Amino acid sequence: MHKARNGTAVVLLSLATAMVPARGWAQAISIRTVTKVPAGQSPKLTITANRPVEKIEVLLSREDGKLVAESVGDLAAGGWRDVMLDATPGKHQYTGRIGCVIDGKDEAVQVSLETIVSAEINLLIDKSRVDWGQGRMEIGGIGFPEGKVEVKVSAAADGAILVDHEQDFSDHVPGAPLIVAWKPQAKGAEVGRIDVKVSDENGAFGSVALFPWSVKIPHDEVLFATDSAVIAAGEAPKLEASLAKINDALAKYASLGAVKLYVAGHTDTVGTAKYNLGLSLRRAQSIATWFRKSGLQLPIAYEGYGEQALRVQTPDNTDEPRNRWVDYILSIEDPVLKATDFRPTWKLLK
Repeated sequence: MHKARNGTAVVLLSLATAMVPARGWAQAISIRTVTKVPAGQSPKLTITANRPVEKIEVLLSREDGKLVAESVGDLAAGGWRDVMLDATPGKHQYTGRIGCVIDGKDEAVQVSLETIVSAEINLLIDKSRVDWGQGRMEIGGIGFPEGKVEVKVSAAADGAILVDHEQDFSDHVPGAPLIVAWKPQAKGAEVGRIDVKVSDENGAFGSVALFPWSVKIPHDEVLFATDSAVIAAGEAPKLEASLAKINDALAKYASLGAVKLYVAGHTDTVGTAKYNLGLSLRRAQSIATWFRKSGLQLPIAYEGYGEQALRVQTPDNTDEPRNRWVDYILSIEDPVLKATDFRPTWKLLK
């Protein structure tokens, strides 16, 4: 699953000087606001004195009748004070006044502002429910009925935008999966990254980046002696050829970011399932270690599948060479081998 993050904005407060001349107020006090904030943060007014000001008081009323009444007190020239507003998620309208004493005179200014506090948006996207080629995905974790979803699909090799899709939605049942569909991509296009952003009607948003790209490196299989995970000296040329292909692929897809090499070992059905799982793990680790010692510096993870993902279905205790192999996969996210329900626990080579 992939979870999302939220974002923040700073705005200037517009003042309507209905109660006093604007000139004296503007020369004495400056006000800035943060009116759009992520979940867990508070909108605020920041009052700054350009010259000495006395008895600053803030009195605001929200549209639901809630009052903000705060005595800021005196500020010397250059002094400032924050007045925090309600952090409850949603959109709110505040109106009221800020009063003070400037040069011994009572003065005040009318203020009006709108605040938006984001709700927590945790997008949940199961990669198994995404069809990149057909342009379709399901997004969970959306707890509001109306909003907008944006999808950008980037090419693996050069980052070029393949799809830039925007979709409004309404009457969505909070908590139910949201179906997003865009125009299918041209056949053969390699997708490197998919950026998903969902916004509610108040501008709160959650976003997540997916990396569906992966490359299996074609290679000649290393042959191990029976029950052994030791790489014989005569097998080294095969690994050297594989290393060259890995480096070529890394150069081609350098713009993608933090690529890992995943080494997955497999066995036939001779022996117990438990033993084969351990044997395939040891062989994958041996190959991963060989790549590291031969100068491959990217992160390398390994796992043993044993007889969990047979290429050729056979009865138990069948000697089948086609079921003894190792995958070399370049990917940013942990790969999923669709031929099995086995859930790997990838071990990162130190």
